[in-house]
Amino acid sequence: MHIFYSLFRLPKSCCWGLLLSALLFTHAWALDPLLSVKLGEAEAKLRLVEEAFSVQGRQFDLAVLREYQAQGLEVRKIASECINQTETEINKSADDLELLGAQAVTEDAVVTEKRLSLNQNMLSNAQNLASCRLMMLRANEMINISLEIQQQTLASELLAQTDNVVVHIKHIVLNPAEVFNALYTFIISNSGLDRIWADKFVLLGLVLLAILLTLVVKKWLKGILKHYSQEQKGYLNQFQLSLLTCINRYIPTLLLFGSLSAYYGYHLVIERQLDFIGWLVIGLFSYLVVILVIRMLLNPCAPAQRLTQLPEEVSLLLARRLRLLSKLVLLGFLMFIVVTVHDFPPHITGVLRNIYLFLLVLNLSWVVWLFRYYEGVSNIHFIRALIILGLMLCLVADWFGYINLANYILIGITGSILLWAFTIFLLRLWTDLLDSLDEGRNRWQRAIRKRIGVKEKDYLPGSMWFRFTFVIIIWSLFAVALLKVWGLPDTTLIWLRDTATDGFDIGTVQVVPVKVVMALLMFAVMLSIIGWIKRGMEKSWLRRSRMDRGSKESMVSLTGYFGVAVAFLIALSLAGVELANIALIAGALSVGIGFGLQNIVNNFISGVILLFERPIKTGDWIVVGGTEGYVKKISIRSTQIQTFNRSDVIVPNSELISSQVTNLMLRDSIGRIEVPIGVAYGTDPEKVRDILLDIAYQQEQVITKSPILPKPWVLFREFADSSLNFELRCYIRDIDYRLSVISNINFAIDKAFKAADIQIPFPQRDVHLITDQEQDSVTNKDQKVITKED
Repeated sequence: MHIFYSLFRLPKSCCWGLLLSALLFTHAWALDPLLSVKLGEAEAKLRLVEEAFSVQGRQFDLAVLREYQAQGLEVRKIASECINQTETEINKSADDLELLGAQAVTEDAVVTEKRLSLNQNMLSNAQNLASCRLMMLRANEMINISLEIQQQTLASELLAQTDNVVVHIKHIVLNPAEVFNALYTFIISNSGLDRIWADKFVLLGLVLLAILLTLVVKKWLKGILKHYSQEQKGYLNQFQLSLLTCINRYIPTLLLFGSLSAYYGYHLVIERQLDFIGWLVIGLFSYLVVILVIRMLLNPCAPAQRLTQLPEEVSLLLARRLRLLSKLVLLGFLMFIVVTVHDFPPHITGVLRNIYLFLLVLNLSWVVWLFRYYEGVSNIHFIRALIILGLMLCLVADWFGYINLANYILIGITGSILLWAFTIFLLRLWTDLLDSLDEGRNRWQRAIRKRIGVKEKDYLPGSMWFRFTFVIIIWSLFAVALLKVWGLPDTTLIWLRDTATDGFDIGTVQVVPVKVVMALLMFAVMLSIIGWIKRGMEKSWLRRSRMDRGSKESMVSLTGYFGVAVAFLIALSLAGVELANIALIAGALSVGIGFGLQNIVNNFISGVILLFERPIKTGDWIVVGGTEGYVKKISIRSTQIQTFNRSDVIVPNSELISSQVTNLMLRDSIGRIEVPIGVAYGTDPEKVRDILLDIAYQQEQVITKSPILPKPWVLFREFADSSLNFELRCYIRDIDYRLSVISNINFAIDKAFKAADIQIPFPQRDVHLITDQEQDSVTNKDQKVITKED
């Protein structure tokens, strides 16, 4: 046990508190006035709690201990603030003294006075710092003592034993009349049946109102269901359809018991009490709501579909089991109300509890066993076995009389299962909502996509960050709620809250989870805004300018990169990262560049040059190395080129800057085509020229009238071995149609030459076959020639 624990147990602790308080307020003038007031209030709270703990043998309630823990955390926070402020003042005074330097023999009076004031401030602040640190120690000790007492109290409550099941059954068997007398007394005095007749007109009016509302709501739901039956698929749409169909099915009973529950709830708020009949109506309404949810998720009314991934037979079996479990929960609620409003003998309530808990645990175990068919937990056999084992332990503890322990285990297990199911449900809804926004399933979602300028098959900007942030938030809340269900002390919850809001240190870096989550959300929102700005520039703002297509695309790309950089810096700032530390990161990156990132930086700089200089732009037909195709996309590191067989080639930007690149569409889309053709000897050349020119003038893409470019012309190239070779040259408006224009001209040439009886020759060769006799005569002739030469 700590030394302060024994100190707090003594009556003299109040004297110590007064002494420390006097020491603190003697030098409180050096602190912030508001902080001084907080310190005074914290000191008063500490003294009160210390006096309470100093009483020997005093019993504390758990709620009181939780209040003490909350006060201890508050005092510790104030003490921490005092320590930080005082240390800052001390460091500031020390820096000022260092600036003054060492004291000289002959020193100006003003400097001496200032030095004396700084020394006095340091002394008073040092005393304040000691007092604040002592307050921090006292607050920590108070929290530890309250936690220790709380654990002892909780353990004693959990291990408190009452009569076991055998004693309860034996007592009832020996005294059967006691059961009937208790039930008779309850019905006569505390059931509330007499009040039904007193409120008969009000209840009749509520019934008539429920019938009228049923007719109106039924008609309204019929029109909505007709609309929803034609909606697109999706978990969110199916959830809405299943909800509406099930409400349409149960609307009469829901409105009836809902109106009656509202009436009895009003009496509960006004009179602060309620008869059993009123609780029965409220319980039935709650039961109907639970049945509606079970039916909606596992066995919805037509035309809705099941919202789970379970097989149909398993889903129906699970729905029946959950409906039975809901009846048991309703029965347990009514039993609790009966015991609350009427003083039943303990043995009767004990037997009812034992029987009820046996049925409840049996059905809960069955439900958990059916979850082996669920995809998310089908392979986690250990957790399912652990849950069933915990339920069995709960049942055994109740039979042996450990009621509080059985309640603790049962509430922990059922609360954990419900929290997990609710978390999975929220995640599925959120995921499907973002999926539907990405796909534009519904009319309002398509309107939103059109409003922010998202193309038909593009994803919503920043949707990935929205998904990631929501998953972090929802699972963090699930973890905190799970710990709370299992009895996590309030001090730990408050510590988690303070850690999330105030942060924690990792080395010299302070991480604040709330700021990090806010930074992620802001980054996602800014990415969405940047995407909207880029699409606005493409579709509206830049369309009215006189910039060419490449300049517009470069402007859009640079705006996107600049916006992402700004969003990243803002997110870092919100996350608590000082921008001065980015210089250190840049220095580390420069070292990395020197060792192994030269190519990446080279491509990055080359991409910036391409965006500014624009030697190529999206849609250009280029040839680089052995790759020929159209520029599909220019990014900051590489360029995507789509070849004519529609395969994509990723070319690093450095190759486009350092290598030779042929751009057939650099300044404009105009290009020249050449169509060679050969005709047979004896053909009139002038006739061929006229036919070719006439064909060229008939093509829509061929430029025939231009003040700069020449008209189509025909060249007589050569007298070849077997043909007269001509060449038709002309400029076309869009070089992108080069192959199709050449093909159309060739088709027209073939048709025109056939009509004019002009032949297109092909190479011919004369082959002479020499027989053996001819070969011998040739050989003899060659020998004679050689003899004569000799």
